[in-house]
Amino acid sequence: MIIWGVLALTLVLAINPMFSAMNEGMEQIIEHPPQHQEAAKASTRFKSIMQTTVTLVEFCFWAYPVVCLLTGVWILQARHLTWCVIGAALVCVMVPVGTILGIWSLILLRDAELRSLFDQQDSELNSGAA
Repeated sequence: MIIWGVLALTLVLAINPMFSAMNEGMEQIIEHPPQHQEAAKASTRFKSIMQTTVTLVEFCFWAYPVVCLLTGVWILQARHLTWCVIGAALVCVMVPVGTILGIWSLILLRDAELRSLFDQQDSELNSGAA
């Protein structure tokens, strides 16, 4: 899971220039429309919609590797079982390798022995904090 997170982060760093180019191209189209229409109101609305969309997509591309890395580290440390299950489910979004890895992680997290490790780790943390 950690390796998958690093690979996803590398992909995001490779795709990031594409997002910058999309933003620049969108601004050029809005500032200089091809047909010179008098639709300033529509262009500002379109610009805000496109900026919001690109920002949301970019946020998702940055959040995915972070979720993969945190899930992998927490599974390795046997901490935060609920967040590990949520993270493993989110890893399934990246088809096909992420789906395989996420389903495999979910199956492992349902194992009684592994759950006892998480419970043991949680009880040690709670007794150490008290």
